Amino acid sequence: MPKRLEKEHIPSLRLTSVQVERFKAAFKPTPVPLRPFNLILGRNGAGKSTLLEALQWVDGTLRQDARTALQRYFGIAPVVNVRSQQTFFQLGLTWKSEDESELTYKVKVVQGRDGVTPLIAQEVLKSVHGGKRPRTIIDTTVAANAKKDRPGVRIVYPKDLRLMREVNEPDRLALRQAGVAPTSNADFKDRFALPAISAFWENAVFLRLSTSRLAAGSPARRKSFEPLLDEEGTNLPALLNELSREQLEDLVDRIKQVLSGIEQVKLSKPRAGQQENVNYSLRERMPYKGRNGTDLFDIPSWMLSEGTRRITALFALLVHDPPPSLLCIEEVENGLDPWTVLEVIKALRSATDAGTQVIVTSHSPWLIDHVDLQDILLVERVKGTTEYRRFADMEEAKRFSSDVPPGARYVNSR
Repeated sequence: MPKRLEKEHIPSLRLTSVQVERFKAAFKPTPVPLRPFNLILGRNGAGKSTLLEALQWVDGTLRQDARTALQRYFGIAPVVNVRSQQTFFQLGLTWKSEDESELTYKVKVVQGRDGVTPLIAQEVLKSVHGGKRPRTIIDTTVAANAKKDRPGVRIVYPKDLRLMREVNEPDRLALRQAGVAPTSNADFKDRFALPAISAFWENAVFLRLSTSRLAAGSPARRKSFEPLLDEEGTNLPALLNELSREQLEDLVDRIKQVLSGIEQVKLSKPRAGQQENVNYSLRERMPYKGRNGTDLFDIPSWMLSEGTRRITALFALLVHDPPPSLLCIEEVENGLDPWTVLEVIKALRSATDAGTQVIVTSHSPWLIDHVDLQDILLVERVKGTTEYRRFADMEEAKRFSSDVPPGARYVNSR
């Protein structure tokens, strides 16, 4: 069996663009450029969530399979854009590594005979180093046949006889193949492509935090295929349980920026077995026994405010080692007061220096006054078509005086 590459040799990746076609609100928009920090702004129904949900489909398919990743939509048909006359969608992703090498990936998914089941029809992964000709790492050699429920036949490392393998499972991605060993036939940098992509998705997190689920508790340990934190925040106690003493102290310091009295995060321990749910509490210093006396009191998660639960979850992710590679948050300002929103945005922007790529959505024109104009992506619905544009490049934004804040430009740009 080929040896797996050591983790310290695997380069980190950053998404530089995403192409979404025929998926939910997106029919055929141009590729969406991404930076280390990205704030997606737009009106209801414009397509803000579409981009994140397309990325989350890739994440869910790699963790389990394509069928499971589409269960929330009750199959493939509901996610295919209504303008499409054929039942399929396809996604294109581009990453850059630390040395500026580029990886481009395209996947096409078609509808099976039952009208519900997705079939992986095509996958192509190529690498480009220093302007040289692209090298193929994954290719599709036999087209899918949806009428016979046959997926496309994909070949991993088609140019390397020792590493070549065939993938013909209908609901699993060839991109999932991460075990690679050095050979004389494989380009040195190409050997790191799949492990690097695997590491990128292993630590990707997608959040639509539910305040009730954040207080519900979870098993003390997350399952191997689960992300650091699930989208509703249910397994927050399991995430907290992974933190070292130093990381918990860092977490408390971050929470103190918002709630100065918090002095400790406490975790309950399972008594009957590892599958018993555990939970957490914040220890806060409050007045006690007289005007000048104080004492520490444990406030369980279900007694904490909505905002406190959310910042505990967000800051716990940022102090975890390794931190998220990709952190996507829907409506980041929900449940947070303006001062806390600014602390969260400051922490998220700082996280990009440590390698976390951040994509957040928002409805708040006030919020965009506190981020770089170049980091704002505007999503608009124009004659039934979703368009993603860099806000700073739009004529509607440029026509205002430089002293007009971005929020005012956005609100008055129509």
